[in-house]
Amino acid sequence: MLRRDSSSEIWIDFIPSFDNVKLGRDSDILNLSYYEVNKRVIQRKTRKGNTVRIQRDDSTALHSGQCIYHEGDLFIQVNILPCLCVLLDSQSLSVVGEFCFDVGNRHLPVYLKADGRLAVSYDGRLYQALKEKYNGSIALENTVLEPDEQITSILRPILG
Repeated sequence: MLRRDSSSEIWIDFIPSFDNVKLGRDSDILNLSYYEVNKRVIQRKTRKGNTVRIQRDDSTALHSGQCIYHEGDLFIQVNILPCLCVLLDSQSLSVVGEFCFDVGNRHLPVYLKADGRLAVSYDGRLYQALKEKYNGSIALENTVLEPDEQITSILRPILG
């Protein structure tokens, strides 16, 4: 259900599919950090100053560009902000495995970027340890961590 209350706050308790809606040029943007995309409750102002309160039952991840509200000429889309990340560039499965193990011990989510690099959000102590261990294969970069890039399980066998 999408509604506006008397204080002009936009309440969103269900996000329908807006696939058939043509977005206008004047769409408003709700900025989120990568770690907020699964939150059930979010209250924040958009870039244009609209107060949005999302309070939903499911924790389906929000994605960059996703329209979460539409009424008349007002469209509100999600924008996932870039963050500083540690990226590993390696073609070696053993290096990738060790990296995932090292990062997993910190309980940080690992993301597989379109270019094949692995990414985790920046952590100062972790970065120093990874830089020493994976000399030359590690880089710091601002990037967007999309929920569909997060490695959550192996979907297909790696070998044979």
